[in-house]
Amino acid sequence: MTLLTEAPLTAVERNRAYADTLGWGARLSDVRRALNPRRTAWDGAALVTETRKWQSRTGLPADGVLGPTTWAYLKVSAGLYTDPVIAAQFPVQGPGCYAGGPPDRRFARPETVRALLATARGWHAARPGGPRIGILEISLRGGGPISRHGSHRLGLDVDIRPVRSDGHEGPTEWNQPGYSQSLTQELVDRLHGNGVLPVHFILFNDPGIRGVRKWEGHDNHLHVRFRPPAPAWPSSARGPGPQPAVRSPSPPALAALTSSKGPSEDGATPPDRLPATVPSPSGGRRTDALGTLVAPRSAPPYRFTPDDLLWTARFLVGETGGHRNEVEQAAVVWAMLNRYGLLTRARYPSFHAFLRAYSTPLQPVLRSWRATRRASRNGDFIAIGGVFGPPAPPGVQMGQRQRYLELQRLPWERLPAAARSIAVRALTGALANPVGNATEFGSTRVYFHDRYGRYPSQAEWQQFTERFAAGRSWTWLGPVPGLNQLGNTFFVQNRLASLAPRAVRVLPP
Repeated sequence: MTLLTEAPLTAVERNRAYADTLGWGARLSDVRRALNPRRTAWDGAALVTETRKWQSRTGLPADGVLGPTTWAYLKVSAGLYTDPVIAAQFPVQGPGCYAGGPPDRRFARPETVRALLATARGWHAARPGGPRIGILEISLRGGGPISRHGSHRLGLDVDIRPVRSDGHEGPTEWNQPGYSQSLTQELVDRLHGNGVLPVHFILFNDPGIRGVRKWEGHDNHLHVRFRPPAPAWPSSARGPGPQPAVRSPSPPALAALTSSKGPSEDGATPPDRLPATVPSPSGGRRTDALGTLVAPRSAPPYRFTPDDLLWTARFLVGETGGHRNEVEQAAVVWAMLNRYGLLTRARYPSFHAFLRAYSTPLQPVLRSWRATRRASRNGDFIAIGGVFGPPAPPGVQMGQRQRYLELQRLPWERLPAAARSIAVRALTGALANPVGNATEFGSTRVYFHDRYGRYPSQAEWQQFTERFAAGRSWTWLGPVPGLNQLGNTFFVQNRLASLAPRAVRVLPP
């Protein structure tokens, strides 16, 4: 049997995993209200349906998965977070344009402002004598609900006046004297061809205008909705207070994020991108399937899938670099197999969904404010979404490092051969377990540095590690031959002390 016979996760299963990974499961009532406030009967399928509708209206890929990109936009639209990138205020006037709306309602994403100004420049070049384009309301600073509008929440919706035929700059309606259908058609055409940000749709009720949709209440203005910028990380601007350098993904990352043939939003790899057969450590090919996880507290047994194999290899790269000695790589994999089998199987539909929730390099958005603060000190940190609430200090911007976002998209064939080999051996029952029933690991050397501003001596590190474990009802595993625990330190939860050694097993296929 080849690995291609395993079914991919459904949208319902992905949402179940993302509810915990991204934290929106704790705000489920707000999520449902934001998706469809009139719906009363909800289940997993209904959530997929309403998410797909909302994505389609917003201009996002409509897969029904409330993944990191959709959640980043939805929580701003729902008013749960403010987005610091929605801070570009449209100017009072410029070549070919003027602002007719209140100043506090003219905030947008920078790309939206650039698209409008590009449209206005082209208009001005063709009609230097006017009339100019009248830009009305866009969004509030930071986005979110705005009075008198059901939309205008994401810095992507813009109200624009139709063009008059008498050269005056002011209000008009499509069915009133003074309205110019030909000039308004030219405006619509220029908006669609702005060259900065694609237009998702334009609402306007003149039946003679091409490129618009009719919608009640749109006789006297055009409602333009731009598609969300690509890549769709909506909060990649600096937040309040001192900020690290933040940059957009590089062109290779952009291609991976936006390719219609690439991975879906949550990073799951299509079947045609997975290894057709399991590569053996010796470089040959095996056509049998992956193994089965069995544990005393996990029933029924869990059979590994191709996505588990791919994400295990990515996990190894993220946690160990994929090139460390075999004992170090085996240790982190077995800690995760133990944790999934003994503690978290009921919470996650798959091993790879668990890995993405637990491992910081695999999280689409870092879940810990402390890990985020460490990551933000790197020049490749990308802000995603809002800021952490208490107990985090004020102004800790959510996000993830670009290197890890790219890792989450890296196909099997581009992962290091050592990481692929360890992943295959682990998930086929051929990898020895060097850490017993350890379910926890982390760098206590880094934790020491976070607390004291310097790295510890060997004696300080061991004393700190033992205190760290005792405070959590864990026991440090102690020295393990071949395992340098200054990088990753391993612990066994005290409640698992009664289990037989190496209680979790992977049965060969």
